[in-house]
Amino acid sequence: MSKFVLTASYTSLAAQIATLVNAGGQLRRNISVASVLYGPTQYLIELDHERVIGTMGLHKHNQKVTELKYLCVHPAYRRQGLGRKLLEKGIAVASTEFVYGAVRSDNATNIRNNFRVGMKLIGKKRRTGYYILIFARRKGSDNRIHQGRIEG
Repeated sequence: MSKFVLTASYTSLAAQIATLVNAGGQLRRNISVASVLYGPTQYLIELDHERVIGTMGLHKHNQKVTELKYLCVHPAYRRQGLGRKLLEKGIAVASTEFVYGAVRSDNATNIRNNFRVGMKLIGKKRRTGYYILIFARRKGSDNRIHQGRIEG
């Protein structure tokens, strides 16, 4: 017997991604459904049936560098390792030698997850009331990244 499943449309998934990313209220400007569908950032998603419960964007800046951005997990699904899983998958699927991401200094869970997946703190930017921490990693076994510069 065959089993058929009705899947969510791309527009529905993009709307869920935008809603989840914007829910934190930490972006300078919200992302739109159109930017998810047609922008340069590709999205990894974690689904519970047809509901987006976690997402992370990958923005390839050039042939060597990909930015990991917009990592977020739905509040009802936190503390289950989904954030770390998304980070690990993002690093694995990035087609570049280097990956980096920015994390607010008040996001202890994301900071801890970045360290757990082998990211190194390479810098910070001061903002009003917090810092933006910059994490980076070289893919593969040679992960020589030092404060403020990438070596190799």
